[in-house]
Amino acid sequence: MEIKEIFNNNNLDFVKNNAKHLKDNVAGGVKESARYVRTNVKENAKVVQQNVITVKRRWYLWLFPLVAVGLSIYLFYQYFYDHGPLIKIIFDEASVVQAEKTRLRFRGVDIGTVKDVAISKDHRNVEVSVLLVKGADRFAVEGSKFWIVTPKISLQGFTGLDTFFSGPYIEVAPGKSDADKQLVFNGRQDSIQDAFENTSVYNMEAVNGESLSVGDSITYRGINVGSIGRVGISKTGQRIEVQMNIQNRYVHLIRSNTVFWRKVGVQADLGLFSSSIKVNSLDSIMHGGLEFATPDNPGPVAKARAKFTLAQEAPKNAAKWNPALN
Repeated sequence: MEIKEIFNNNNLDFVKNNAKHLKDNVAGGVKESARYVRTNVKENAKVVQQNVITVKRRWYLWLFPLVAVGLSIYLFYQYFYDHGPLIKIIFDEASVVQAEKTRLRFRGVDIGTVKDVAISKDHRNVEVSVLLVKGADRFAVEGSKFWIVTPKISLQGFTGLDTFFSGPYIEVAPGKSDADKQLVFNGRQDSIQDAFENTSVYNMEAVNGESLSVGDSITYRGINVGSIGRVGISKTGQRIEVQMNIQNRYVHLIRSNTVFWRKVGVQADLGLFSSSIKVNSLDSIMHGGLEFATPDNPGPVAKARAKFTLAQEAPKNAAKWNPALN
């Protein structure tokens, strides 16, 4: 019994000693952990305080990104709200038109800039994109006409002289103010204002395009009654297609059997015993163009878009034709 009690007392002492050591260790660990946490918190607080002080001292650095964002918003607003619509003008040919250089003008005032020049998908035309200035959207309406202005010499004098200094530009004649909006237009090549106003269109085929240019006059008995509006090659490439614009007050002169031929500047009739030379108008010498006449038995008035064939020369008795064309 004594041995057993001694053993139990020793175990009890051992347990008490271990418990005391464990308690001391736990208390020491907690104190050490608390001391570590306090030290880290103080150090982190110092770092945070230093960073806050640094940020406060360098607050102006945030101005740069803020200014950049503000400038971007301003430019975005200016581009989309300080400009008019983007329109497209389709020309047969636009060799003198350049992106970012050629201007759109109305009565000498720039109202737009060419932004892009591209070939159409069918490769038959040139598409010119023009960005209008703010307030010029009234030109993007049905009935507006666009043409390319280049230097030109005619009997009326010189036109387009300002292009020698500023380069070719696109002129516009606006449609009616109450017309519907429109963004795609068919342009014309000539620089003669109102050349197509109050006219009817007739078509003609020719073997070749010699002495036939856009803007050339069409005359009847020496009087200008219209002009050539377009000259191009047929789809098959076998003929030349010519669009004729005849003033509406003279359309009664165009009959189903009317004959068209090229103007000749100088006509010479040389014979063995007699000769004659006839000099026509200066316009026919410089530009050519077309003449026409109708036989003494005139046919019905030709409808608009009627097609004619260009004669190789004037009929021999055309000078004697004198029908009543009412």
